[in-house]
This record gives sequence, structure tokens and C-alpha cells, in this order.
Amino acid sequence: MSAMNRRGFLGTTLVAAGTLASAAPVKAAANDTVGVAVLGAGRGANLAAHFAALPDSQVVAICEVDAARGQKLAERVQSISGKRPPVVTDFRTLLDQQDVDALAVATPDHWHAPATILGCAAGKDVYVEKPASHNVAEGRMAVNAARKFDRIVQHGTNLRAAPHYEEAWELLRQGVIGKVLMVKAINNQRRGRLAQRQDEATPAGVDYNMWLGPAEKRAFNRNRFHSSWHWNWEYGTGDIGNDGVHQIDLGRWALGLKAPKSVSAMGAKLGSKGDAQETPDTMVVTWEYDDLLFVYEQRDFTPYRMQGHRLDNDNIFYGDQGYLMIDRDGYRVFHKGGERGPVGGEKWVDSPRHFQNFIDCVKSRDRNELIADIEEGHYSALLCHLGNASFRTGRRLQFDGEAERFVDDEEANRYLARDYRQGFELPVI
Repeated sequence: MSAMNRRGFLGTTLVAAGTLASAAPVKAAANDTVGVAVLGAGRGANLAAHFAALPDSQVVAICEVDAARGQKLAERVQSISGKRPPVVTDFRTLLDQQDVDALAVATPDHWHAPATILGCAAGKDVYVEKPASHNVAEGRMAVNAARKFDRIVQHGTNLRAAPHYEEAWELLRQGVIGKVLMVKAINNQRRGRLAQRQDEATPAGVDYNMWLGPAEKRAFNRNRFHSSWHWNWEYGTGDIGNDGVHQIDLGRWALGLKAPKSVSAMGAKLGSKGDAQETPDTMVVTWEYDDLLFVYEQRDFTPYRMQGHRLDNDNIFYGDQGYLMIDRDGYRVFHKGGERGPVGGEKWVDSPRHFQNFIDCVKSRDRNELIADIEEGHYSALLCHLGNASFRTGRRLQFDGEAERFVDDEEANRYLARDYRQGFELPVI
């Protein structure tokens, strides 16, 4: 077992066997310093910097399939904390290490839930980037794993850490705009084009087999690697799951929404027509609830903001007595006739609050204090997955929120799960 220690080997064996019943939690980390292993050096660079800077956490390992990028991040961590973490390519080799209390998962989307599930089963707490999953079924499995193994799992929707959102939600509860009948989440920005590329030899120092993980084995292509994977269905979830999930999460959080009754979506490639991107750059999704419509607008071709909007991404709540606009920098209320209502908030900065909250909960073992528990992340990711399924089938879909399945539509239900490559199968939780 030279390439993988006992726990890593055990994790792989248990996954292949389809069970995690014997993988008991190692410990509940309550020590003064929480050891965090960071998985992925793209978005993971931001996570590593935060965890390295907090007084009661330490980055004890970097996992990155691109060796050069992993070493560069290890150097950055050393410059922040004074300690250089080791770099590995397979996170499963870390699951038996006693100095690893938590995993910070910042891999491509198709690894988010599998890494979370295996981490929980090994007794590790998990900070998992958005979206919580690549599909609905594995997202629910991640929630089940967190509960079964009593793990602290925080979702990376870190805009929740800005206090003005909670202030605005309290105003909504107090009826500042009356009864809310419609919510709009807006993802409006400029994305680059993805040029057509041929397959090529895997670059030196890259473990592409591990990068692919549960996905189908394919030749290396730069359109299926660093950052470009977002726009490929096999690994990403499009911009609705990449950036739109933030605004979707905020709209859902404000009103306590879970699964909708139905979903309809239309989308297109307008700004990226002819390039290698598979996912739509332009999209409108509507989720139907009992007495509310939740709408998502995505425009990835716009170098400008909408009239009356301060930032590129925001949320609007429409009530029968007025409306509330909110973004990262604050909120504004408008009543009938254009009369101004309450205003609040201040310019958003990428504060350490979301990360410190995770560390605090790891130490206290109180998941109820998490800003974004994994089940919250699951429901926000679920809305993204439902929108993508409606777009891909081209029709309005009825959804059973209890079973988390589409009603009488097996074609659509195929988008709620995936096949996992041999050696990377998921267990039944």
C-alpha cells in the first residue's frame, strides 16, 4: 500500500463495495487548532489563504492533481502561516491522518459530493464549495453522510456571511413590502469564449485520472481542465451552478424555500455561439411554489449592468406593497409610487466570517450554528440541477420534493443522478 495508506485504501474499497457502515468516525475535532486539508488549488487558493490566516486553524495539506499548482499554493500558505504543508494528488491518502480534522473541498463540481461523503465517513468535517453536488442524488447522499457520521459540513455560499442579508430578511418577515409573490435572482456578467481544442497528451506532473475521478475516462483536453470544466456537463453545472447558485441561495434562504412543485427553463448560447462550451450562457428558469414564482435570469454576454442595478448580480423581491433590491453591498426598499423605504448594508468584502464560523462549529460540534449547513447547500444546488434538467429536456417538469424525483418522466430523472466510473463508485448512505 505504498501509494495509499490504510484509510485511503479502506475508503476506496468501501465505495466499490457500496457501503460505509464500518467506516466509523475517527474523532470529533475539538482541539485548539483545527487542521484543514485543502482540495484543489484554483478556488482552493482563496480557501487556503483564509484558513491559514485564522488563529485557530492550520492548513496541514494541499491536494492538487497538478503538482506545479499545488506546490505554488503550498508556498503561498507558508508565506501566510510560516508553515509549508505537504502536497498530495489523491485526497484519499489523507483520510487516516490524525492531523487532518477537516477537508476544504474546492475541486471541480463532479468531485464535491464524493469528497464530502468520503470525508464524513472517515470522521472528517467538511467545508465544501458551491454547488454542493453535481446532481441531486449525490447531494442528498452528502446530507445523509453528514447526519449519519455526525459531521460538521459547511457549504461555500459565503455571501450569507454579510450581515445585511439577515437584516433584509427580517424586514421581509415584518411585511415591509407586503406579501412576496415573486423573487428574481440575477446573474449578469461577461464570460470569455472557450475555443475549440483537440485532445492532447496529459501534461507532465498532472494526474488526469484522479482529476476525472467518477467521470468517464477520456483523453486530456484543456477544455476539460482548469476552470474550463465549468462549461462541460460531465464535470460542471454551467454558470447557474457556478455563480448563479449564490443568488439562488439568497432568494431561497430569504423565504425558507426548499423543493419546488415544478420547473421550466429556456436557454441558449448567444455570446458563446460556435465555441466549445456545452452549457448555456443565457438562461431563464422559473421554479413554481404554492403561491410564489422564483425566477432566475442569466446573461453571460453582458459587459454592462442593468438600469437601476448597482452590481452585476443581485436579487429582487416583489411584494404586493413594494419591492426590495439586494446585492453584496446592501439593500434598498421601494414602496408604491416610488416612495423610498429602508436602506442598509455596506460594501462587501471577502471577510473571514464564513470560514471562522466553520472552524467555530467544528470545535463546538454544534451544526445548528453553521451559516450554511450542507442541507441548505443541497437545496440551493437542487434548484440549479432542476433548471438544467428542464433546459436539457426542453419542457416544464413536475417535481416530487419528498422523493426528489420528477413525476412520470424517466428521461428527466436521468439527469438527477449519474453513472460512476469503476473504482470511484458511491456508497449507499
